[in-house]
Amino acid sequence: MTIETDRRTLMAGAGALVAAAGAASSALAQARSTTVFPPVADWLKMTTDSEGVTRFAIDVAVIGNSDTIDPSGRIGPKDSKDFFNIDLRGDTFQVEGAVYPGGTFAMPTVPVAGRPGVPKSVHNTETWDFTRTKPSGHWLSRGWVLINGQAEPNRDKKGTIVEQRRTEPHLLTEHNYVFGRFDEGNLSPEMLVSSGMDDTNDADTETNIRAILGGTGRFRFARGQVTKTRIGRNTTILRTFADFGDAFSPNYRFAFELKL
Repeated sequence: MTIETDRRTLMAGAGALVAAAGAASSALAQARSTTVFPPVADWLKMTTDSEGVTRFAIDVAVIGNSDTIDPSGRIGPKDSKDFFNIDLRGDTFQVEGAVYPGGTFAMPTVPVAGRPGVPKSVHNTETWDFTRTKPSGHWLSRGWVLINGQAEPNRDKKGTIVEQRRTEPHLLTEHNYVFGRFDEGNLSPEMLVSSGMDDTNDADTETNIRAILGGTGRFRFARGQVTKTRIGRNTTILRTFADFGDAFSPNYRFAFELKL
């Protein structure tokens, strides 16, 4: 009697597990069927070569008023804005940007003056204002400051120099590239995530190659890299550098090379 009871209990439990698995599979299939991905020929303009490498580009205008820095963990003086002469490591930050199809921004060609002490650069040119067209997605960046501007090198207990002044690259960051606009009906547009170094002292030579960490939707198995370059500035002012004058926010182009 006990054996028969146990057998029935086991069969009932197995049946419940099968039913639960079936329900989960059905829910997953339903989620897949109701997830709407932009067509491949849509604004991303993706192309895939004979080796299976998918390429496309996006343009990003950084939104200056979203720029926030937390200096609470800074090694150097926390209230100083002498950013390139103190140890800024420990600062964390976040900033947002507007995403547009690659090629939206015109590449500047004439060098113009920027803030005092910085050489003329074509990328000081204003190449974008936000009245021209609506963005297609979001760019979200967060990370850590890498600048150690203190003149005196750091030494170990034996007096050996272990660190010297380093003013570039400026940042180690994670980027989220969101290929759609958030609203109550679209909380999770397709996206990619990258990690790498950011920003240098010379905008004309600023190129950063970043690792792709993954993504969602058609990018859920993505691997590869993305190359970031500068394309002038836009009409918003970076909050962190607002006291310096002419601190207009940068624009970037991101060129992706992916295996999906």
